[in-house]
Amino acid sequence: MISTAINELVRHLSGYVLLPGEAEYEEAIRIDNGRIQFRPRLIIFPAVVEDVRVGLKFAITHNLPFSVKGGGHSAAGYCMNEGGVVMAMKNLNKITFRPNPETGEGTVTAEMGVIWYDVYKFMQNTGTGLIPIGGGCPTVAPPGFMLGGGYSFVSRTYGMSVDNLVSLKIVTPDGEMRHIGLHSTAKEDIDLFWACRGGGGGNFGIVTEMEMAVRKPRTEKMLVGQIRFPLEKAEEVLGYYNNWVSEKNFPNEMAVYGFMGNQKDLVDKTTNVKVLGLTPVFNGDFAEGINLVQGLLKLKPINADLYNMTLPEWEFFNGNTTKVAGRSSYIRSTVLPEGGMNTDVAKVIIDAITNAPSPDSFAVWTHAGGAMENVAPDGTAYVHRHARFIPEIKAIWDLDKPGDTLKNVEWAHDFFEAFGKAGNATGAYVNYIDPLQHDWTKMYYGDNYARLLEIKQRVDPHNYFHFQQSIGSTFNPPAGPVTDLSPLNRTQIKPGA
Repeated sequence: MISTAINELVRHLSGYVLLPGEAEYEEAIRIDNGRIQFRPRLIIFPAVVEDVRVGLKFAITHNLPFSVKGGGHSAAGYCMNEGGVVMAMKNLNKITFRPNPETGEGTVTAEMGVIWYDVYKFMQNTGTGLIPIGGGCPTVAPPGFMLGGGYSFVSRTYGMSVDNLVSLKIVTPDGEMRHIGLHSTAKEDIDLFWACRGGGGGNFGIVTEMEMAVRKPRTEKMLVGQIRFPLEKAEEVLGYYNNWVSEKNFPNEMAVYGFMGNQKDLVDKTTNVKVLGLTPVFNGDFAEGINLVQGLLKLKPINADLYNMTLPEWEFFNGNTTKVAGRSSYIRSTVLPEGGMNTDVAKVIIDAITNAPSPDSFAVWTHAGGAMENVAPDGTAYVHRHARFIPEIKAIWDLDKPGDTLKNVEWAHDFFEAFGKAGNATGAYVNYIDPLQHDWTKMYYGDNYARLLEIKQRVDPHNYFHFQQSIGSTFNPPAGPVTDLSPLNRTQIKPGA
């Protein structure tokens, strides 16, 4: 019966469908996190936006699990499902640019099959020097990134990615295509646009197009780079860093991200050195940026690799370093306030990185604040406006060693529980969604969850767009030590469970 329905679906599509057993299917189900290996009943590759509506109607009619795959970087694999329908957006990839002569900036409009690499390259080719406020990993796709909030290396100057979202087109569960944005006047459109700016992907519909502001950097090229210290110097380095980035005269043009993990020994490339790294990105003149990082350089790093690059060049050069690249991974986050990257956190980092069960595991943090705080916590669905650091752990181990899963998950979970406690955590980041995150509705959405739930119930009254941690799910893993890994091995639970 379902086979007949699939054949009928194919006749109504301009795009195509992949089924298990077909040549391209195995490649199509792969995502960045190799641990995620779900097998949907069919994968739809829309060629035109109407295909999205047709595919959604098919999934609803046949009561099949449904998810949307963009760049394939979903931390928990929620872009995939078992036995259902996946909408793979990659062939919807048109990009256009509209300059604004009055401001010298403009907007770029992209269909949602693109990845950030496509958008960056497109804007480079315009010759304008304008940049979107996008992700540091160029293979991530804009929709999931922006629907969850979206941090850019220049967000301290220009706000979060969603603060630069002008409008979007979304197919809602009723099959309607809605164009919503800053231009919207109807309350229901205003509410939905609010929810789409931080309420997370997969909750309200399928975004097919986004119109984003593109910005003029302070200078054509920026100071960017990596400064790495021996791990044992973490207390000294973070003691300085935590105070430095909190100084009143610390410029919004400077962002200093962090890294904790291994790097190759500079002489003996066959061995690793455990390091604490800092990643300065200064939206301004290289020489001015060099002056700003002098205090870090005086702390005697192992190496300091500083470059004068355009931001897209830096993202192409550095952006792939945080990919899981098909290995097994467990990803988790926390959110820290100003002053949160303290010496107690440094002690936690030293202990955890020293005792990591896999040499491939690492953690990073995003440096927030600045212009991101110009929007109130309830101004968009993204609530963590006064956060200062957003750490993310990626426990990574061999795909061929599933027996290593428990010890790596336990290590990462316990590491970030201690990290959050030491740094006075105020939440977690939905773009690093974690099926083991206790009290996730509060941690991801805070006081904005009630409004998100009300909008969800109005836009999707039948809860067609549901997954394990979708808005409205009552799933809540227990607090405390890891005792059950089953949430990591599914995307769906029964609605209301």
